[in-house]
Amino acid sequence: MAAPPDPRPVADAVLHRAIDQINQHRTARTSLRGDLGMVGELNADGAVRYQGPRTDISLSGQTRNTRPNPLDLAVIDGTGYVKTPMAQPEPGKPWLRISPGANDFGSKLLGPALQQMHQAVDPRATFTGIEQATRIQNSAPDNVDGRPATRYDLRVNTARAAEIAPDQQQRERFEEASHEGRREMGFQLWVDDKGAPVKFAATEDVKQAGEVSLTSTYREWGSSVDIAAPPRNEVGVFEDAPPVAQPPR
Repeated sequence: MAAPPDPRPVADAVLHRAIDQINQHRTARTSLRGDLGMVGELNADGAVRYQGPRTDISLSGQTRNTRPNPLDLAVIDGTGYVKTPMAQPEPGKPWLRISPGANDFGSKLLGPALQQMHQAVDPRATFTGIEQATRIQNSAPDNVDGRPATRYDLRVNTARAAEIAPDQQQRERFEEASHEGRREMGFQLWVDDKGAPVKFAATEDVKQAGEVSLTSTYREWGSSVDIAAPPRNEVGVFEDAPPVAQPPR
């Protein structure tokens, strides 16, 4: 039997407008809050720069697991750089490089969580090309940090999104969700009166990290931002698992 028609409106107009606003303004100040699974809670502020399909990020804040730890993070042209006392690759090199698809221990361990963080600051990575597979569950007036906004609860049909997604990572993401029996994936998007995103929330199960739940807020669209990779001589990698300190006897 044919499936009954879905009465929920398609989200294409909302998403096209939000994506167009991102591409027009290209930069914003951002705050990122949430849970990175095994890494712990994240609380960071910084900036984001959109250049074509590429998204560069600079964040500074802290993670908290058993105790708070300072964190600096940058993503430049898809490569991540993390600076935290919990993951210093070698003396004199406080920054850990995380390269997509690399076989070093740090990239394999932290790459999936970094990818999810990257997606959390760029709604385009989720919705570009799958607007027709996304429905508006409901919407309502709201405010974000005192700014008026409209909140949209969005549902992506995973099987349909896997069929039409133009990006390979997108397709794999939705194919995996569909094969796991998740017929829909839920997201929340808040936009201002021009349609520009002011907040974006997503929760997802991520390999090596567990459940990752992140919320980004955006302000000062079009502002001047300074995002750069750390100096090369301060960057290292974990080729193998770092040694575990032995308890005192």
